[in-house]
Amino acid sequence: MAKSKSVIIIGCGIAGPVLAMLLKHKGFDPVIYERHTEIQNAGLILGVSPQTLKVLNILGLAEGAISLGHQVQQLITRSQLTQEILGSRDVSPISQKLGWPMVLVVKRTLYCQYLYDSAVGRGIPVYFGKKVVGVDESESGDRVSAVFEDGMTAEGDLLVGCDGLHSAVRNALFGKEDPRFMGLVQIGGFSPTPESLRNDSKPTGFQIYGDGAHFIGMPVSDTEMVWATTLPSPNEAKEDWQRRSPDETRDMINGLPVSRWENGVEEVIRGTTFITRYGLYDRPVLDTWHKGRSVLVGDAAHPTSPHMGQGANQALEDCYHLVRLLCKSPNLRTSDKLTSNDIETALTQYEHLRIDIVKKTVALAAEEGNRRVISGKKACEERDEMLRNGGGSNPERLKLQMELIQGPSINLGNPESRHRRAGIIVRAGDNNISTPNGALNSGSCVYINQAYTKNIKKARLVESRVECQEESGSLKNRKRIHTLLRILELERTQTQCWQCPKE
Repeated sequence: MAKSKSVIIIGCGIAGPVLAMLLKHKGFDPVIYERHTEIQNAGLILGVSPQTLKVLNILGLAEGAISLGHQVQQLITRSQLTQEILGSRDVSPISQKLGWPMVLVVKRTLYCQYLYDSAVGRGIPVYFGKKVVGVDESESGDRVSAVFEDGMTAEGDLLVGCDGLHSAVRNALFGKEDPRFMGLVQIGGFSPTPESLRNDSKPTGFQIYGDGAHFIGMPVSDTEMVWATTLPSPNEAKEDWQRRSPDETRDMINGLPVSRWENGVEEVIRGTTFITRYGLYDRPVLDTWHKGRSVLVGDAAHPTSPHMGQGANQALEDCYHLVRLLCKSPNLRTSDKLTSNDIETALTQYEHLRIDIVKKTVALAAEEGNRRVISGKKACEERDEMLRNGGGSNPERLKLQMELIQGPSINLGNPESRHRRAGIIVRAGDNNISTPNGALNSGSCVYINQAYTKNIKKARLVESRVECQEESGSLKNRKRIHTLLRILELERTQTQCWQCPKE
């Protein structure tokens, strides 16, 4: 007998496994089909933003993701023409405000493997070597099928295309349309961090704008960096993301304009242990992402250049909102069946919520990509002056950027999974904490920034400074802890967490 909340997911990159886990978390039966024969060992890094960590936290995966990466606390922008610093930004206050790292740099291969392993560990079936050649809907409209190149078909209540830039699901639903080459290529790799660029107290990323080229470097660990340069290219360059041979690596490095730049750039590039070259492509953001019982998520719906660092982050927001809106179906409260009306309502709401903001994101990314390859002394001087004066950011742009990194207000998860706020990591431990206003010990009720935690059994402080107010009285009279820094280990007999009431 067919399952009544079965979901076919096409693609096992980033969005596919997360979507599957969110669906399973809410009682659906997802199955993933991937065209490759294994998880791909390709690409460089991802910048994981707070909105992604909020979604992963629903699944209890945020801390694991953080442990894979490196938190960048400062970003410096330079001019290659004048060697001056055009801007320097400490992102730590934003991280503290949002409760998650503002910039978390994670190797793409580690991240994809982590998500895949997590999905498989939760019992989600994944089938490799399944290339989609068609999508069919039953005559009655109550089922949808994926047709694969090997002759197999898979049937479900809903089909979701998470299959990226070259989405076969998108082509099947809306007609084949080749991605557009944006006239830009990126070359990048990994390298040991030169001594001149190490900053153990405040991990720092930097970018340099030059004449017709841009360079960015980010720490991926205490001793290793990732770097990438953006260059204009009249010739199309396929985005194969594959590792190059030693001879290709040497030739590619020697031909780079940035290989002779100062401020540590030459040291980084000459020490490269891995290099890759890829063209940048996009597709127009569609005005509708669904057809019948099929819908697109992430790059399948809205591929973007990497210059806003939002591609994978926006994909996970898609996943969150899609599941949230499906769960609003009134029929799910009385039965396990998703009707055609339920699906049409949810998918239409999903589009209305997401299309406008991703269109703005894609446009901003394209704008930034073009800015990075401006050529000519006068044009570069004008660009540098704009960056010196705040990057041309107007209030609307700044508002959008903050909206992007903050992400959704989460209401899908288990409340007990949401007690991490403002850099506080909660794990089992021992030793009571003494504070200026008393001890946090068995039975204490306190705020940990935006989470209210009840009945602390044990806690251990890693840093010495703690300033807080004890909780006393009923919930109505509870007081916020003003500053409670770096409590790394807590053990609770009973925990209840809510979002703080607005004050």
